[in-house]
Amino acid sequence: MTYRPADGVLAEDVDGNVVLITAAGDELLDLNPTGSAVWRALGAGADLDAIVATVRDAFPDAPADALATDVSTFLAELVEAGLVVG
Repeated sequence: MTYRPADGVLAEDVDGNVVLITAAGDELLDLNPTGSAVWRALGAGADLDAIVATVRDAFPDAPADALATDVSTFLAELVEAGLVVG
């Protein structure tokens, strides 16, 4: 499955972290460093394995199994919130 940012979602870099603004402009989500790495890995679209690999490169000391689970869970939350399509 390919994940990509939902149409109309704005992303701004603030002090090294990504802040997402919903399409309606009524909600902000300030991502932590790991969440920011996931968002940046999405680019115009990427599958789960590519996103996990990019995040693993950014956080090489993170346990691989936990990282894959955390990225998958976070993507599911972003999809549910309407910020990501996948």
